[in-house]
Amino acid sequence: MSKKLLCIYIICTGILACSFSSRLMAQYVQSYGGPSAGTYSFDGGIRQLRYNAMPSFSSTYDDYLQYVPGVVLAGLKAAGYESRTCWGRMLVSDAFSAAIMAGLVNGVKYTARRPRPDGTSDNSFPSGHTATAFMIATMLHKEYGWRSPWFSFGSYAAATATALGRIMNDRHWASDIIGGAIIGIAATQLGYFITDKIFKERYLTEAYSDPGFSYDPGQRHYEAGIYFGYRFFPASRKQPSLIPHRGSSAGLQIHVPLNPGSGLAVRTSANSMTFKSGESSNMYNFAVGGFWQWPFARILELETRLMLGYAWHHAGNGIDLIAGPALSIVTGNNFKLKAFAEYEAYTFTEQKPLVHTVQTGFSATFFW
Repeated sequence: MSKKLLCIYIICTGILACSFSSRLMAQYVQSYGGPSAGTYSFDGGIRQLRYNAMPSFSSTYDDYLQYVPGVVLAGLKAAGYESRTCWGRMLVSDAFSAAIMAGLVNGVKYTARRPRPDGTSDNSFPSGHTATAFMIATMLHKEYGWRSPWFSFGSYAAATATALGRIMNDRHWASDIIGGAIIGIAATQLGYFITDKIFKERYLTEAYSDPGFSYDPGQRHYEAGIYFGYRFFPASRKQPSLIPHRGSSAGLQIHVPLNPGSGLAVRTSANSMTFKSGESSNMYNFAVGGFWQWPFARILELETRLMLGYAWHHAGNGIDLIAGPALSIVTGNNFKLKAFAEYEAYTFTEQKPLVHTVQTGFSATFFW
């Protein structure tokens, strides 16, 4: 199996997994329309995080930002800055991509029939805005990412901001935007794959040079990633009134290499904490420490990190200790997907000076 086919297989498998999980989550999160609905699920925890931090947020920026990478793509082409392919072949690739994306989004939406968090309709999963944003971002990446990775970084940053806007506007659950991102990327990869099979080497611009797969773990790489997690509080069963029961988290993490495979790790995050009583609050933290990576099987990488920082929440402020492993798969010259599990302990209250938690989750990481 070729690398492109393997990548497509992995992405499409993710689509099926998200579709299946959405059905389970739709059954679990039965009510919607109040800040405490379904807070013990991952999606409910992320929504609670949003309600605690910005209950009145409302903006239309995500309606427009999703198209910005497309405007940049068209502008660069119109200005004569050569991309991967000529206008005709690019438009064919984009047409295939858009048709696949629209078919998948609408097919899943009206099969899953998941209620939106604000209760306005039953077509929440997957997020169409997010799928469109990541489809267009991948088009810009395919056409100009070989010239500079910053085209890719900028396009996917705009797509990520669009996706987060759908959560902040209370229009989608977190898993909706994850499913939308997977579909948008997969549809574009498949659209370009089909077009490449049809046209082969024809209508590629003379300046284009296929970067291939050039990840070299022997080099120093900077990393920037966004992550989502689900938090467990092991002692909450024994002390339900003192310790939160469950929570979800979202954050940013940056790696600054000092040597190949090791260096400085910096993280900032927001975390929801919900008690058995239904009371909920957010915890925010900032931590700095080290990371260590061990590559194997060419595209796989084992990582560990140890960080110390500061956490603040309604009950007080204090130290924050984070440690745990992660497994990465390199999906392209500048992209990794990571699954992680980690232990975290932070200062809580005088009655319970230190709270111990276990968090699992995943991150999408850009490296250069």
